[in-house]
Amino acid sequence: MDYTTIISSIVRGMEYFFHAHLLLALLSYIVVTALLRKHMHHLSYRTITQEKVPFEKFKAPKVSILIPVFNELEGIVQSVHASLSTDYPCCEILVVDDGSDVQTLTHLKQHFALQPIDLPDCQPLSQTKPVGLYQSSTYPQLRVIHKPHTGKADSLNMGIQYSQGQYVCCIDSDSIITPDALRKLIIKFINEPTLIALGGAIAPSNEIVVRHGEVQRKKAPQSVFVGVQIIEYLRSFTAWRTGWSYLDGLLIIGGALTVFEKSALMKIGGYKTEASCEDLEIILTLHEYHLKNDIPYKIWTIPDVICWTRVPKTRNDLKRQRIRWMWGALQSLSWHKQLMFNQKSPLIGWFSFPHIVFIEAFAPVVELLGLISLWTCALAGLLSYPSFIIYALLIYALSGFYSWYAIATNDHYINSFQSLHQILRLGLVGLIEPIGYRQRDAYWRMIGWWQWVRGKPIKW
Repeated sequence: MDYTTIISSIVRGMEYFFHAHLLLALLSYIVVTALLRKHMHHLSYRTITQEKVPFEKFKAPKVSILIPVFNELEGIVQSVHASLSTDYPCCEILVVDDGSDVQTLTHLKQHFALQPIDLPDCQPLSQTKPVGLYQSSTYPQLRVIHKPHTGKADSLNMGIQYSQGQYVCCIDSDSIITPDALRKLIIKFINEPTLIALGGAIAPSNEIVVRHGEVQRKKAPQSVFVGVQIIEYLRSFTAWRTGWSYLDGLLIIGGALTVFEKSALMKIGGYKTEASCEDLEIILTLHEYHLKNDIPYKIWTIPDVICWTRVPKTRNDLKRQRIRWMWGALQSLSWHKQLMFNQKSPLIGWFSFPHIVFIEAFAPVVELLGLISLWTCALAGLLSYPSFIIYALLIYALSGFYSWYAIATNDHYINSFQSLHQILRLGLVGLIEPIGYRQRDAYWRMIGWWQWVRGKPIKW
């Protein structure tokens, strides 16, 4: 067998591999896109009423909003005010100061008139002892826990152990939730008793402003750099994760807005403090625990509850985020590899978990192999340019269609855009995203892959 025949066989094998990977990804997109509408119809059918549920007229379940903060002087006050503006009648807000600098706690004391109170007895979940507990004299439902710096996961655990609600709503320190968010989320728990975790749609807050307690998009167009991240969030939270919810195969909920049944978190011991991607880790742990113990459960996300959160504004910040996400995802997936081909949930074991591993986690590896194969074929004179163009256009069309579908879904269920011009401009950004940005993102995720394979810890 000569050299040319060997190279040709390798190229043919790689071609079959890429075609199979693309076909599986395409089928997944079609299935999840179709199930998005099914899930929304299911939620609408199962909902008690389309109007506001009169929680004021009966004993509504208490919700504890947990906000871990570490040196977030810029956005924490705005986030707390947004949480205080909720129209849900029975909730408390717990800010967990994770050993921030002196200015952060001082800032909170000045804005909310915090006074020290005694620490109540509670079931321990965090390994850290708090330094102090404060309560606002202006807003009785607001408390602040001051603790040594041990990370976000341990801060959430401390918030959970001192929370008094039946449900805990975990949000980021820069998250801004809409006033009706808790009502929409809690009614889903009432409609579905086996629901243990529920997430809402998350969108970048870089292009919004808060006026008189209301969230509005800026009239000035956002940068392309922020626009491509908006597209990513719309695809992920508005369409992708909602579709998986209908199959009960959702494996991740965005950490910027998630409501949990507190008892479910206590049973699994809360968040793992060593996890780098705690939002993925906690959902995988819940799946594993309930499947192992044969406990009926559901984990969903819905696209009609909005939470705004800041996204990276610089290239270096985005690079660090994507490396951390990739490293953390590989860490969590390796910890829960027993979910692969799990017989107690064939959907998760044979469809959902293999998809997130082979289609999502291995995506940057496949893209790297694709680029290597492309240049090898071009240099060896084996590249079929018509086939390459058709293949590239197919991927581009698939990405563009899914971006526009996510935009249309967002506009239908949330209606958060102020004009047709904003929608069209964002749609054009979605057509730009596959060219250049996608490849750079894959390169950053490959760095995360390489660091994880080498066992090298990541930097935040």
